[in-house]
Amino acid sequence: MRNVQNVLMHGASNQFLIHFGEDSPEKYLANLQGADGLLLVQEDEEADVFMRILNSDGGEAKQCGNGLRCVALHLVRNRFVEGSNVTIRTLSGVSHCEVREDCNEVAVTLCKPKIESIQIKEFPNLVFVYMGNPNAVYWTENDPLEDRKQIGEVISRHPLFEDGMNVHFARRDAQQYATCASWERGVGPTHASGTGGAAVFVASQADGTFFVSSEGGTLNYHLNSDGIVVMSGPASYV
Repeated sequence: MRNVQNVLMHGASNQFLIHFGEDSPEKYLANLQGADGLLLVQEDEEADVFMRILNSDGGEAKQCGNGLRCVALHLVRNRFVEGSNVTIRTLSGVSHCEVREDCNEVAVTLCKPKIESIQIKEFPNLVFVYMGNPNAVYWTENDPLEDRKQIGEVISRHPLFEDGMNVHFARRDAQQYATCASWERGVGPTHASGTGGAAVFVASQADGTFFVSSEGGTLNYHLNSDGIVVMSGPASYV
């Protein structure tokens, strides 16, 4: 891993600087080149690689769905693993990734979702979903981008959330389809959120494949036979 060059990649326009090796992250965080965060990819005994996730403010996250797809695609395309399947460990556990090189699509397992009971009197309709990281879904009939602009930071930095909250403003456009705008803790507005889309899917209580569109594109979600959320979507180089 030490000899692998840093790369800039994005998953649904959620952009990352990816560094391979054990170096200290400070110098890379100081020069993110416009990325939303830094992914540190290291060798691992339990999985093919271990992926650390650092937001642009330096805070560490436990899971990143769009980042998983980027790292998996790069490892397969450059033959750092055999075949099209990759296992990536994050602080939330091991994700299994299946790469389709012909169309730059990657399917990844996230975790069994957990709907959490949290009450905020100012925002009583929030749905909290743990997806390896904390997420709040705010259902709206308005333009999700406008709602994010108005109250995204307010909710994310609410005093109840000591470490901040990922907030996703979602509009249900059809039975199997939602439009979403995300405000991610430690970053701010982003073009997409992989785990955020998963939280919207779980909060929708939809059966079958569910599609979540954001500024960066569309991701799709379903539950596998073990009740684990599987996310599929694009990854690409910047």
